[in-house]
Amino acid sequence: MKNTLIAVAIVALLIVGGARVYTAGPSEKGPIKIGFIGPLTGDAASFGVVAKAGVELAIEEINAAGGINDRRIEAVYEDGQCSPTEASSAASKLMNIDKVTAILGGTCSTETSSFAPAAMQNKTVVLSYCSSAPSLSNTGEYFFRNYPSDLLQGKFMAEYAYNTLGARDMYIIYHTTDWGTGLKDVFSKRFQELGGTVVGVEGSAQEERDYKTMLTKAKASDATFIYAPMYPDGSSVAMKQAKDLDLKARFIGGDTWDDPKFQAAVAMLGTFIYPKLESPAADDFTKKVQAKTGMEEVVFCAAHAYDATHILANALSEAGTDPDKLADSLRATKYNGLIGHVEFDEHGDMKGGSYVARKIENGKSEVLR
Repeated sequence: MKNTLIAVAIVALLIVGGARVYTAGPSEKGPIKIGFIGPLTGDAASFGVVAKAGVELAIEEINAAGGINDRRIEAVYEDGQCSPTEASSAASKLMNIDKVTAILGGTCSTETSSFAPAAMQNKTVVLSYCSSAPSLSNTGEYFFRNYPSDLLQGKFMAEYAYNTLGARDMYIIYHTTDWGTGLKDVFSKRFQELGGTVVGVEGSAQEERDYKTMLTKAKASDATFIYAPMYPDGSSVAMKQAKDLDLKARFIGGDTWDDPKFQAAVAMLGTFIYPKLESPAADDFTKKVQAKTGMEEVVFCAAHAYDATHILANALSEAGTDPDKLADSLRATKYNGLIGHVEFDEHGDMKGGSYVARKIENGKSEVLR
């Protein structure tokens, strides 16, 4: 946005005692209400719970510093349950009953894809802190995410499997969600471009808990590697059933395997490899999330949700609550936060990002060098 417009808007981000102070925007009264959607129960709840804590911490900081133009931010938290049905209902409530200015969420891509089209029609800004399905890139002019598209994750994992692990054949089992399908497509394309062979592909619903048939097919294929972009609860069951079937292939998965509940569940089942987005999140932030949630391990969505809240606050301070001006302000974002530098491209996707490979062994996760 041009400097003259910034001067008129009087956008200021000051550091006072370590807290951000936001001023600007039109003179209005009453709190600014925003919505949050994420899995607070069920599959992937570990991600949603820490994301909620990240949002709460950011809002506490913003309000303690005077809010936005002397207006407090209030959040309405809804449990999307990593389910399209629940997330859609939650978003409908947030938009039609709570009358929120913007929605932070969802966590799971299947949550976000279920309500984002309706939000676009309603001119409600959506800023997702953790949804990564490539299909979300064309959602609309009011959609943004400060977590990279899985075009990056799928490509990274295919190259790591081929170049570092020496994989030449791959069987793919996946959850047929927006996230799982997107990763399956990107990984498969890149792995074959490198010279690898995909010997079989089997998909199942996220709610499925009997994977014996697809795992038996994978075993019969004699594949030495299995790529499994699946959510934590289903992955835990699948890995146990693979052990029961004496399946010798090495498993690699998606970033959902950063879930401590999954890591504990597979502690005695072998070694598993997955990608994680690099993030320089500070130790003091992690301790604050731990204190709020009681969780020993804090997964990556927490820092992204915290930064998303501050990014939204920046835009609100500049543009106020008008959705078109708010979207324009978000589009011009240049923000340095816990996860590093954030800018958005023409699709509202976060630019850049890099992954590291991690190994789960004996219930613990560590970076592979």
